Amino acid sequence: MITTEIRRIAKNEQLAALGFAPASELDGEPRGYRPADFLPGARGLVGFALPVPRAVYRIPAHAEDMVCRAQSLVYRRLDSISLRIAGLLEGHGEQAIPVFGCSPMAINARGDIAGYVNQIRIAEAAGIGTVGRNGLLIHPRYGARLMLGAVVTTAAFPRPRRSGTAPIGCPPDCRICVDACPVRAIDPDGKKIRIMRCLAHTSRTPLMSRLEFAVRRALRPESAARLMNQTALDEHTLHICSRCVALCPYGSQG
Repeated sequence: MITTEIRRIAKNEQLAALGFAPASELDGEPRGYRPADFLPGARGLVGFALPVPRAVYRIPAHAEDMVCRAQSLVYRRLDSISLRIAGLLEGHGEQAIPVFGCSPMAINARGDIAGYVNQIRIAEAAGIGTVGRNGLLIHPRYGARLMLGAVVTTAAFPRPRRSGTAPIGCPPDCRICVDACPVRAIDPDGKKIRIMRCLAHTSRTPLMSRLEFAVRRALRPESAARLMNQTALDEHTLHICSRCVALCPYGSQG
């Protein structure tokens, strides 16, 4: 009954994708970033997504500002939906915590900026898509343009049913995103982005001193994360590069 009501929310909110998975699917994440670390007793994950319109990435002028604004608005909508789903789960006697898309963030043991729980891994576990060479979720219709939302809950969900065919991933010889990255931040073999190298190039954060952030990051990571969350996230940062998303051939018709 809970999944039926969540699916009803997904339909009303016109979500592009929705999936469920056991929280144990993320047991391999680093200590401190597993669902049970976020919510003791966590048993289930809810992942969902909305796309940024394809044409926003292809505007001949002002694309950077338009992409940044579109992503910010989609993040806000997804965060609101995650709160709505968490409230529904609590109404059924479960505990639930929304996994917000942009803020707040943390500084992990490697000194990298990281979400409290990995939304991309949740979406992959829930059967929404497959992690591509660019470290982003690849969807057969929307490519890398999906923005993600999630909820961690004590409600239990089974593993999603898989089709008999292998999940769609990057073609073996495709390196479009890797070659297009201006700072070589994409590790195609590890299917991840070197996030600090990426953000150092793409992010313009006029309200946050990069020097102060670097000092706090080295000495007091929690303080650095708090400074970042207060001054450099949501709509306080302009991202000037989205080539790994814009040039992905998947979703060219979606």
